[in-house]
Amino acid sequence: MEPFDALSLFSRGDVVLGIVIVFIAITVILGVRIVPQSEQYVVTRLGKYHRTLAAGVNLVVPYLDQVHSKVSIADQVVSDVRLDVVSRDNVVFTIELLCVFRIVKAEFAVFRVSNVNELVIGLIKSLVRAELGKVELDAVQQERESLNIAIREALEEAADDYGINISRAEITDVELKQETERAMGEVLEAERQRRAAIMRAEGEKRAVELRADAALYERQKEAEALLVTARATADSNRVIREGMADGGAEAAKFQIAERQIEAFAKLAASPNSKIIVLPGDATDGLTRAATILAKD
Repeated sequence: MEPFDALSLFSRGDVVLGIVIVFIAITVILGVRIVPQSEQYVVTRLGKYHRTLAAGVNLVVPYLDQVHSKVSIADQVVSDVRLDVVSRDNVVFTIELLCVFRIVKAEFAVFRVSNVNELVIGLIKSLVRAELGKVELDAVQQERESLNIAIREALEEAADDYGINISRAEITDVELKQETERAMGEVLEAERQRRAAIMRAEGEKRAVELRADAALYERQKEAEALLVTARATADSNRVIREGMADGGAEAAKFQIAERQIEAFAKLAASPNSKIIVLPGDATDGLTRAATILAKD
């Protein structure tokens, strides 16, 4: 063999070896897939879904397994979704919503829907209209927290078939039309007037009740006072009657005469009295008193 032919043979062998080495290197590279933390890879084998690769280093079959889609599993935000809603009391108003979701089953999100964001927005519009159509406008304003929970639960149930988890859904703003605001203002004013009238009527009723209670209390106390006076008078009369029965009649007559004299003395001492007219028997008290003392 000539030297030129040997050199040519050696060069061809090196080329083949190099090709084999490159093929092996490419095969190894294609068989290893490194998935970032916030993503999942959907892998197909011969055009059919095979498996989903989680974060980290994964091994696949080169040339047979292909990465069909790279799906982000981080939270995604759909904000400023505006839509017109009709409440149960036929009031039309506009709301803004905020929705936070993430994909939990990448294969469902890839093969069951073509656009995840459009799907979420469509579900929000349809389900929110359905939920708010069950309540009146006042409930939307006053019970927003419970409505947010109901909306999120409805979205979770609908989005579960597409491998989507709804972590947050909230009504961020409620915008009323001018006609609605004006009508609500009139209703609120009428309601305030009604409540004020009720409070005034209740206040007047309470005042009447209190006055009646006070009058009744006054009458009861007067009756009690009369009763006490009558009992005291009865007891006094009883004592006097018992004393007179025991021979105290003369003493009683003396006391009466003494009080009569004291009364005349006070009347005479009054600075306003110029002329004093006495009854014909005015001096009988003095005579009776003197007679009783003389007997003693």
